[in-house]
Amino acid sequence: MSKEIKENREKENKESGKQRNKYKGAVIGLSIATGILSASTIGFGIAYGVEMSQANDYSTQLENVYKKNYYELVENANAVDTNISKLLASDDNSYQVKMLSEISQDAKEMQNNIASMPLSGDSIMQSVRFINQMSGYTQILEDKIQSGEGLTEDDLQVLSQMHESLTEMKLFLNKMSDKMINGYSIVKAKRKQSGDFDEFNLEFNQMQAEGSDYPTMIYDGPFSDSVVNKKIVGLSGEELSKEEVHEKVDEIFTNSTSLKYDGQTNGKFKTFNFIVRNADGQKLFVQATKIGGHILSVSGHNESGMKNYTYDQAEKVALDFAKSAGIEDAKVVWYQELDDQIYFNLAPVQDGIILYPDLVKVKVDLEYGNVVGYDAISYLTNHTDRTLGEAKISKTEAKSVINTSFEIEDGRLCLSPLDFNREALCWEFKAYRDNATYYIYVNAETGVEENILKVVETSDGSKLM
Repeated sequence: MSKEIKENREKENKESGKQRNKYKGAVIGLSIATGILSASTIGFGIAYGVEMSQANDYSTQLENVYKKNYYELVENANAVDTNISKLLASDDNSYQVKMLSEISQDAKEMQNNIASMPLSGDSIMQSVRFINQMSGYTQILEDKIQSGEGLTEDDLQVLSQMHESLTEMKLFLNKMSDKMINGYSIVKAKRKQSGDFDEFNLEFNQMQAEGSDYPTMIYDGPFSDSVVNKKIVGLSGEELSKEEVHEKVDEIFTNSTSLKYDGQTNGKFKTFNFIVRNADGQKLFVQATKIGGHILSVSGHNESGMKNYTYDQAEKVALDFAKSAGIEDAKVVWYQELDDQIYFNLAPVQDGIILYPDLVKVKVDLEYGNVVGYDAISYLTNHTDRTLGEAKISKTEAKSVINTSFEIEDGRLCLSPLDFNREALCWEFKAYRDNATYYIYVNAETGVEENILKVVETSDGSKLM
């Protein structure tokens, strides 16, 4: 921490510790009536003065708490940034384990720092999720090395992307530190409302907006990033206690040998976080929502190279897990097998129509047949009862809209997320041209070609762009 920040904090602590002077006074009345009036006036003045003094003390104390957590956030972010740099520069397993352990612990501290500040909004939610995943992911890599495996090129690539994202975050945090040193008040900024948000949230939400995209730690298929900035409509149930959510998580992870509470997150989704260790020795970082106890995300890893499970068996594992987590009537709409893991995109089906906005991602390891990755953010953001209607354009008519240079497979109806938070009933066609694969979406009501996605092969699987 810089000398200026330390001096600023010491100054604030001294100010918050000062005792206010007590009000003293006496009034000599010329008559009984005047005396009573004077006494009541003095009483009001004393009460008002004490109340204002207490309010000022409380405001100062609150400011100090917020700034203390902010300065610690900066300190922990700097520590993580430095340790990732050291980790990427080392080939020594013992040193890598040490760095991973410190990164995970500092990331947990960052979670606590952010949770203790008055923050909300979609952008900060993305930052919180990135920090949570960073903590869980580095814990899993630490266990991986200790079990005798080394870090792969893919592991190092994700760590490198983390480092880039964290560097952008750190630049923003340091800018805010400079403002605070020069007198910026969080409490005062909270009182200034601008639209739906106060000034402090508006400023802090620039952290992700100004930075690079955060790395994805589970496979992205069609429409996987369709959450956009929507209001949450998919959460159901009452707000539960930590113990009640713990019980729900324990019911879903039937092969767990231990389930440990690991803090909470207060972003767009308020969650209780847990570390699950299953009977096969795998360690999973799990987030479950405070409202309803729904599984929001699971982050884990397995990379032994062994394949004891078939595709059909893994598909059943994914669908059964999703069903136990409350995702009914889902089907696989996309999958990709990479090494000893298989990635599924599941979507609920209503009246035979695939609901892409409600996508759920599941990762299953093929060695033990366990779910080691799960993401229900789109589902819990978007899922609601919908009146879908019927297609006014036939499949044949929709197919005729597509360029004749494509070789087109049979189409199917889906609800497709579009720009400006729109959803539209569309015909989806898988098509081929020039040795490339495309997915083409034609509006089933208007016949307009709404979207074309191209499958792009990368070193870590197929992506849709």
